[in-house]
Amino acid sequence: MTYVQTGKVALVFEHLPDRGFDALPAALAAQCTNDQGKFWQYHNLLYKCQGPIDSGWANKDNLKKFADQIPGLDTQKFNSCFDSQKYKSLVESDLALAHSLGFTQTPSFIVVKNDGSHPQKVEGPRPFPEFKATIDKELGI
Repeated sequence: MTYVQTGKVALVFEHLPDRGFDALPAALAAQCTNDQGKFWQYHNLLYKCQGPIDSGWANKDNLKKFADQIPGLDTQKFNSCFDSQKYKSLVESDLALAHSLGFTQTPSFIVVKNDGSHPQKVEGPRPFPEFKATIDKELGI
């Protein structure tokens, strides 16, 4: 059983759309799906369908087509949210936080205690045993 499922660890997702002009629209669209509890489905679809950086794969029409593929997503609500850029300030705030922490790549992680002490940065895709060792150390296991 994972740490999150057992309640020992909380996962907090922040956007880091700093790799080309496709990144910000994709982040805005993904955040709009969160309004309907479909964030992870959309997030996973974006990663499955992503194209090269700055190729235009995350243009407005494609992002709406991806939303159409999410079962149970109200596309009218999604389109309204996305077209209005409802979450632009939230995503920009996430990006500023990531930069203030010195993150330069995705995925990036911080393992931190509940009180915010002893932050451990983990950048890039890493195997689970590396996360497990870091988390176990922080949990005192």
